[in-house]
Amino acid sequence: MMNPTERTPIIAIASGKGGAGKTSFTLNLCYQLTKLGKKVLVFDADIGLANIDVQLGISTMKDLSDVIQGFCNLEDIIARSEKGFDIIPGRSGFEKQPFLTTLERRDVLKRLRDIAGAYDFVFLDVAAGIDNEVLSFTKYADRTFLVVTPDPSSITDAYALIKLLKTKHEKENCEVMINQAGSLPEGKNTFAKVRMAAEKFLRVQVPLVGIVPYDRQYSTAVKLQQLTSIAFPNSDASLAIEKIAKGLASEYGNRTGDNVRKIGS
Repeated sequence: MMNPTERTPIIAIASGKGGAGKTSFTLNLCYQLTKLGKKVLVFDADIGLANIDVQLGISTMKDLSDVIQGFCNLEDIIARSEKGFDIIPGRSGFEKQPFLTTLERRDVLKRLRDIAGAYDFVFLDVAAGIDNEVLSFTKYADRTFLVVTPDPSSITDAYALIKLLKTKHEKENCEVMINQAGSLPEGKNTFAKVRMAAEKFLRVQVPLVGIVPYDRQYSTAVKLQQLTSIAFPNSDASLAIEKIAKGLASEYGNRTGDNVRKIGS
């Protein structure tokens, strides 16, 4: 089995249902990792509704559509955010059109794997839901952090995504991140429901990434288009995400910004 330090992990962050706070969690996690000295790239793979650049207040001249049309390479559209991590802006406003052909998707993801070597962590912020586009990214990722809230429909949709990955692609890479938990017991109970369903009906193990509590300051930061970890660094949500980041940094502790290679080398 490959040692986790031997190559950069590509981690998809998904949610079976919209409104789970997936993108906010992704951006705050990226920021917390940069605070720990990690070099991080996030690929906005929420095709059609891509908005990470907007949330970060970044104006980009090129996006994924330029790569698809052959105007530039994937590394040419990487943008640096003021938060310390890099982004690959997705393609927005094309919700009625397929993102990529199978060949195009394979080429983009292959190049992403090449680019990943210049980073400590690469995250794919995929669309909410369980359609084929979502499955293609989560199937490709080394790990998938599935953002789930205590909402019963969020739990049901999370299970559906785990099931589709297992039955259609024989992939068991999902880990559960509980978000917007009213309390620690509620968070643990939500996770238990997902875990027991996956184990009982699919024989799939789904580890717990962490529990992020509901926090009014978290909601306030989102409305202000700010990262909670910056606007309210001592809030319960920020501290919970910081803990998750430290766990990841420890897990891949031998990879640091000093020993990753440059793009193209």
